[in-house]
Amino acid sequence: MSDYTNDTDHLQKQQSFLVEKVFFDLENHNEGLDQDKNYFSESDFATILIRAEHYGIAIYKIEAYKDKMLVRTDNHEAYRKKATMPQWYKTAFGKFKRTHKNMLYRAEFKVSQKLLDRQ
Repeated sequence: MSDYTNDTDHLQKQQSFLVEKVFFDLENHNEGLDQDKNYFSESDFATILIRAEHYGIAIYKIEAYKDKMLVRTDNHEAYRKKATMPQWYKTAFGKFKRTHKNMLYRAEFKVSQKLLDRQ
C-alpha cells in the first residue's frame, strides 16, 4: 500500500474520530467560509479544547475569525511546546478571547495512529 493511501486512510479515520468524539453536539459555523473546514463559536471551541486534552489530540495551530476574516493565528512552536501540550492552546485561546468577542475558531488537529487504532 502506498504512503498516499495510508495518509488518505489516516485522514479519513482522523476526521471520523474528530466528528464522533470531539465535534459531536457542536455547531459548525462554516457558512461563507471554507466549507470543508470546521469553525466553532467561542463556547463550542472551549469544549473542543477540553475534549482534545482528554484524548491527547495534537493541536498545531489555532485561527480566530471575526466577520469571516482571519484576525489572529497562533501555533505551538511560538510557545515552544509540543502540539499535544494543553498549556499552549489554552494560553493562546485565552489571548484570543480577550482580543475580540464573538469570534469563530478553528484548529489544525492530529489524532495519533495509536489512538485511532484503539477505537
